[in-house]
This record gives sequence, C-alpha cells and structure tokens, in this order.
Amino acid sequence: MRTRPARFLLAACLALPLATPAMAGEVTFPQLADAVPGAGGATYLDLARQVLPDLALEGDNYRGRTVIDMRHLGGADMGVPPLESFPIFDVPVTPIRAEGRNRLAILLDLGSEEAEGFAALALFDPAGKPQLLDAAQVAFDRSTYFRDPAAIPLGSDDDLLLTMSMHFNSQQGYVTTAMSLVRDGRLQLVDTVFTFDERVCGFERIQFPAFRAGERGDRPYADIVVTVTEETKRTEEDCGAAELPAAGVRAVEVIYRWDAAQMRFLPDSDALEVLARETEARF
Repeated sequence: MRTRPARFLLAACLALPLATPAMAGEVTFPQLADAVPGAGGATYLDLARQVLPDLALEGDNYRGRTVIDMRHLGGADMGVPPLESFPIFDVPVTPIRAEGRNRLAILLDLGSEEAEGFAALALFDPAGKPQLLDAAQVAFDRSTYFRDPAAIPLGSDDDLLLTMSMHFNSQQGYVTTAMSLVRDGRLQLVDTVFTFDERVCGFERIQFPAFRAGERGDRPYADIVVTVTEETKRTEEDCGAAELPAAGVRAVEVIYRWDAAQMRFLPDSDALEVLARETEARF
C-alpha cells in the first residue's frame, strides 16, 4: 500500500467521511461499498467501475487492471500507463457545481512505474443512477490528491476544481497544482501552478499557493486569484562558510480572467512562470 506523506496530508485535504452530503469543495473519503447519497442505492464501487471496469474485491482489497481510454488534461504529449494491477482503498470525492448543475468529482490515483504517475479525475451526474460524464488524467507528478478546498465557486453555477500532484525526498518537496473547469460537459485545464519546498543546512524555504475567486463584473466567471507566498527561515545549524539566503517573505500574485474571444482564462502576467524558473534553478 502506498503511504501518504505526513508533510503534505493537511494540504491534500484528508478528511473523515461524513454521513450527510458534503458541501461543495469539501472532500470525503468513502469506502467503495458505501452508498452514494441520493443515488437510489448506487455505491461508489458502481461509480468507480465506470472508470475501472474490472475493479473487484481480491482478498481484503479492491483491485483493478483495466482503465477506460482518457486524455490527459495537460495535452497529448503527457500521460503514462498505470500500474498493471492497482489497489483502490477509498474514493476521494467532492461535490461541485458545473454549468448550473450538481456534479460529483472523484479522484482515482492508480500509480505508475513512471515518475509522472497516473490519476483519473472523473465527473459524474449523481441524479438517479449516477452516470459518468467525463474522465481525464490529471497527474503531473508521482502522487495526486484533491487540494483543500477542492473547489472554489466562480459564481453560482460553476466551481473551479483543484488537484495537486507531488513527490518529495528528505530535503525537497515538489508540488504542481492543476486548476480545472467544466466546459460543455468536459473537464478543461485552466493552468498549473508549480511550488517547491526545501530544507537544507542553514535554512528552510516554503512556497504556499492560495486560490480564491476575485471580481466577476458581467463576465460568466469570476477572476481566479492565485497567490504564491514564499517564506525563508534561517535555522541554527552550523553550515561553515556556506552562503545562505536572507530570511524573509515575498508573495507573487497573478489574476486569471475569462477571455470571451479566446474562450479561456488568461493570466494578467507571467509572474508565476518567472517564479517557477527561479525555483527550478535551485534544484
């Protein structure tokens, strides 16, 4: 069983399953045998099998080997195969609003032999007998989770979905957050935000992304405001003559606004890309 790193569990929005339907953006972790609220007796296993057709109980765990065809939200040049056999222990799920309708989004991290990982984000209509509307790969790194919260309202009819992919070692953590939106019944990628944490001799530096809705005006969606706060702290370690960065805090903010002509969100600057390039130079 793959473990979930304690360093990132809070950011990965691990919460206990609730007996009542969750609020939009709240993530619960029901078992596969649990009933989907308001779905006429359908279980989360019924939902998962629409993505993983041969998912079945083997011993004490559910395991699958087949995945329906799906694209990667990052483009045709992305995507790797999942493990030949993948265990499913629970079903991260969040209710969202999409195009004026109530939907369920579930995230199935199937793992992969490749560093990129394999995670399927599936969108369901929960009314009556739940039906799969769309599914896409959203893994940008080894392990993928919903963020907390997993959805941000961009108006009364639409939510922005947030997933995060990551890997880490003893000194560094790499996180890519994907922002997705449902358009014409299909999941679409708005953009990704890369952040990097490091703890080395003499200092630690943490980058934390925050997402919120901004102004809307007469546009169909509110702006998406992304702020990455970077905090550098000195530690008491003796690092000899090593040159250490100054302690301090800085914040980078970018506003994504819906462009009606291009039918997509556009950032107001390349500040996040510049930050990512600066960060990558420290790898």
